[in-house]
Amino acid sequence: MKRFWTTFRYTFQWLRGQIFGWGIGIAALGMLIVAFYGVFGERQADFMKMIESYPPEFLAFFGTDANGMMSPEGYLGMYGFSFLPIIIGFFAVLAGSNLIASDEERGRLDLVIAHPVGRTAFFFGRLVAFVGATVGILFLGWLGFCVLLNSSSLGITWGEMTLPFISSLAQALIYGTLALLLSMVLPGRNFASIISGLVMVVGYVISSMASLNEKLGSIARLFPYTYFQGSEAFTDLNLTWLFALLGASLVMVLLAWWRFMRRDIRLSGEGSFRLQIPFRLQHKHT
Repeated sequence: MKRFWTTFRYTFQWLRGQIFGWGIGIAALGMLIVAFYGVFGERQADFMKMIESYPPEFLAFFGTDANGMMSPEGYLGMYGFSFLPIIIGFFAVLAGSNLIASDEERGRLDLVIAHPVGRTAFFFGRLVAFVGATVGILFLGWLGFCVLLNSSSLGITWGEMTLPFISSLAQALIYGTLALLLSMVLPGRNFASIISGLVMVVGYVISSMASLNEKLGSIARLFPYTYFQGSEAFTDLNLTWLFALLGASLVMVLLAWWRFMRRDIRLSGEGSFRLQIPFRLQHKHT
């Protein structure tokens, strides 16, 4: 257990700058969105005319319409929560793919494992630090969204504001654990981060476009973003979706741990896919 906490403490300190950087960025966005709602309400008629001039497809892409946009939930959903899983997802993909593979590609992981640390303690120490960092970022972001609530006319409580961030945490964990699993299977962290990022972005686009094209609905259900609950969480947080995402993340964690325990530590890192030539040309000597 001591080795676990040592790894956790070291990794969490390593992620400390990213916690404050990403967290303060999300908090600043939240403060701006909440503060702007007052102006939005005072000039509601003007904004309504502007919104009605938008193509219906544009609003449908964000899962709302002109009337829904005017509600506090619709406003927060369009300007804040529709992008939040992507913002925190980029951190999760980068951190998850770098969690172990980064040291491996730099030739440091074999030196660390050579010490009496243990692969299991090392793996889960880093994993829990990543989860803690993700929670820290979302906590700072939640504070930014909440700090001006009492002086706004949104009518959203601090407790209600927590619900979309819980759903965002599930989104971040599934993208981060996917990147971690791929970094254990693919030859380098860049491959893992690119594929995980593509799953995240493509899922966002297809899930958003599913409201415009019913044929995309069955495809959208394959991507995690479909099960994100932004403003919908204020009234009905779907616990089945939430625990399904957390369960999928747990499965990927166990697969990544199993893979890490049973493979050799790579020394070459990137570029380990090579064409193996089963024979060699020999020069004939006369």
